[in-house]
Amino acid sequence: MPRIILITVFAMIASSCAVPLQQTVVADLPPDYELEDVRRLPQDFGPLVMNSTIMPLDASCRKLLLSQFRRNFFAPWAGGKPLSDLPRTLQTMNEHAGRAWYGENRRLVPGKILRELLANCDLGRFPSLNSKAIALVPTTLRVLPTANPFFETPGDFPFDMLQNAGLKMNEPIRVLHLSADGVWAFAETNDANGWVPLRDIGFIPERLATEWMNKEQVVIVKDFAPIRDKREQIAQRVKTGTLFPLAGEDEDAYEVVVAVQSVRNEVREVTVKVPKDSARKFPLDLGAETAALIGDELLGKSYGWGELYQGRDCSALMRDFFLPFGIWMPRGSYNQIHSGKSISLSALNSLEKERIIREKAVPFLTLLHMNGHIMLYVGSVGEKALIFHSLWKVKVKDREGREVKQVVGKSIISTLTPGSELSLANGTLLEKIGRMLILGERCGLPR
Repeated sequence: MPRIILITVFAMIASSCAVPLQQTVVADLPPDYELEDVRRLPQDFGPLVMNSTIMPLDASCRKLLLSQFRRNFFAPWAGGKPLSDLPRTLQTMNEHAGRAWYGENRRLVPGKILRELLANCDLGRFPSLNSKAIALVPTTLRVLPTANPFFETPGDFPFDMLQNAGLKMNEPIRVLHLSADGVWAFAETNDANGWVPLRDIGFIPERLATEWMNKEQVVIVKDFAPIRDKREQIAQRVKTGTLFPLAGEDEDAYEVVVAVQSVRNEVREVTVKVPKDSARKFPLDLGAETAALIGDELLGKSYGWGELYQGRDCSALMRDFFLPFGIWMPRGSYNQIHSGKSISLSALNSLEKERIIREKAVPFLTLLHMNGHIMLYVGSVGEKALIFHSLWKVKVKDREGREVKQVVGKSIISTLTPGSELSLANGTLLEKIGRMLILGERCGLPR
């Protein structure tokens, strides 16, 4: 009976996808307009995974991918040299402090504030440290030592150009510098760096870091799962993909290790319990049940530029989808599509692109990329490829032909032409897709 229901649902989807859409005038749209794709396609991974062939990765490939993941994730605790391009890092801070920005009040940021921020970076002594550390709470890496947003235009929310990346609780980092006022630390991961409030991190002793790198781990699979311990005054909500060393388990919960602040900004470890409905042993095998489990947790969540406000942009969504499976995704869509041997689609027309994607792409293991945006191929309905992605907006034309944005602002399942019922200003995603990466090729598997 369940199978008949799924077939019926997807037959309806295939039929609806084949119906030409009548274009809607943008001026007539309600404020919270949902794209036609979102209304027509079930925003649910259950039917998708049951009707898609998820190719299992063989044991040797899974082992290789997990080795890559551990090497990248723990890179800040391995070796002794900074991972960042330090001259480029200095240049970026100087450039950002020398530009014109708009603040949260939609007014120009005064030059005096920019000069003070640059002075607080204390770049004359940069870098002054080289210390292993850890994120004690979910936090962010910033280009300059301030929590205030900097926008290129007054109405450019949410694109705060000081936002580099998010850090998960327990994420390994390396601290390279402290601000002049001692309030901020300049930290790096394997693929990002920036200023983080000193209160959000702690320095981890060499012995403890080595122990954590060798422990079995548990991964959070319920988005914004609560991590609480009244005695230690721990009260955080953590995102899907957060990793914890495993200390033990009982029938209903895992005991996991959490770092908390100790003396002199160093950390000590405590154990807390995490219910088993919020976590699994790491890594998960990628299959129908686990793809639906993780996908549905991430589906419909708010867009967050650089993980601002604990949201996810397109590349953060890809990282958090693959992290529970022990598959490393670097930060940034360009880095992600070039993390393996990708296939160029740029010379093909739209019909040829979609045909190649449907024929060659592997559901839940294939990335599609256009300039500034990355998507996960999740299967096909009829002749339509379906994708999972975090989309801020589509650009459309108003009655006078002017380009305006229609905000989507969340992660969705869509076709490659979301918003095609509207008068799009600069074409569909399908027209702009340039590359495709099948992740199994990282293991040397055939296409």
